[in-house]
Amino acid sequence: MTGTILLIIALLFCALLLFAVEVCTPTFGLLAFTAIACLAGAVYLCFGISPTFGVVMIVVLAFAVPAYLWAMIKYLPKTAVGRILQLRVDKKGPGEGTPDAAELESLVGAAAVAETPLRPSGAVRVDHKRIIATAESGFIEKGATVKIIKAGGADVVVREEKGPAS
Repeated sequence: MTGTILLIIALLFCALLLFAVEVCTPTFGLLAFTAIACLAGAVYLCFGISPTFGVVMIVVLAFAVPAYLWAMIKYLPKTAVGRILQLRVDKKGPGEGTPDAAELESLVGAAAVAETPLRPSGAVRVDHKRIIATAESGFIEKGATVKIIKAGGADVVVREEKGPAS
């Protein structure tokens, strides 16, 4: 009987550990299913000892497992292990995630040459650098001189300038 009780304790501990790992990793319920199987095995063994012990174990697990899962989800991210395991969301403003955003914003007002037709988007060359841009309105032919009027993030808007291309 002592061996059975030790096995019940081992199954319960294994189930709690599997639930914790399931919260931290994307196993799509595989570990949770295994944890539930461990709990079912522990309850089965409890019924083998005594029907009353089996029913008490079911009632205790009905309250303890949801409370444990709630605590894991709420408090695990605040622990050192949780901070390592979970992804963090960086709060960035519009355009801050684009590496060239500051450089593109500095080009506002600069003249460029359309390398491809802009219908409405295409490529322009400014200061020996090719940039994907969008025409403010209409179509712009290849070789036309354009002016960069707006840049936000990776979006560059150009307007055709009247005159010969450079």
